[in-house]
Amino acid sequence: MKKHMITKLFLLITVLILLAGCSPSISGDENNDSSSPGSDSQTTDTQEPEDQTASGSASAGIDMTGLPDPIDVRSSDDGGLLVLVNKLHTVSADYYPTDMVAVDGSLSTNQGLYFKREAYDAYLKMLSAAKADGINFLICSAYRSYDTQKSLYDSSLSAYGADFTYTRTAYPGRSEHHTGWAVDITSASMGYGLSQDFINYPEGQWINEHCSEYGFIIRYPEGKTHITGYDYEPWHLRYVGIDTAKEITGSGLTLEEYLGEA
Repeated sequence: MKKHMITKLFLLITVLILLAGCSPSISGDENNDSSSPGSDSQTTDTQEPEDQTASGSASAGIDMTGLPDPIDVRSSDDGGLLVLVNKLHTVSADYYPTDMVAVDGSLSTNQGLYFKREAYDAYLKMLSAAKADGINFLICSAYRSYDTQKSLYDSSLSAYGADFTYTRTAYPGRSEHHTGWAVDITSASMGYGLSQDFINYPEGQWINEHCSEYGFIIRYPEGKTHITGYDYEPWHLRYVGIDTAKEITGSGLTLEEYLGEA
């Protein structure tokens, strides 16, 4: 019994350490990383379990709420702005996006984050507009390496099990964070964490209303788990360009549907 309790405590501590990535580090370096683009300090998309169930399967008959076999594996960053990375369209372990820039540490909860240059420039414009409206938010995750994603996935799987993990934390090689086009947003009012409650806070509401004006979409919208494979994530933005973002947001489509991949 004592051994079992110690094992559970160890798993809980491991997950808490990973989740702490979206919180400011007290000592200033627990969540920091070297400045090398290939070694990223990132946070997990994993949340505490909520009462939300997956909603079936994609129109092609593939259960996107599970862990389906991939259709293809991309090894180089040649997919352009609308490259699709999800449970079916994956990237290799040595995939690394081009034209990356470092995120200003004062604008994030972690040091050593990297983002696609075009997406970062658009993000800075969005942040400036938000601040003009009295809204402020921070980046807590951007580019994420294969190894980092594997660590996050394995920890979630150990702590919460497969059913929870499949719709909340991407399997390594299947995370949109690998592309450099995705970013997770948090705020002080959220305690620098990630939660679906983000949409109920001023920062989440501002982003939901305005992000498409700067080329971003809410990548995993509510009620689309059967298509995207993931539960609603109001904090997870994907850069697709202004025209495309407005079209996708205005139509209520997911990126999969927009690209004809649903």
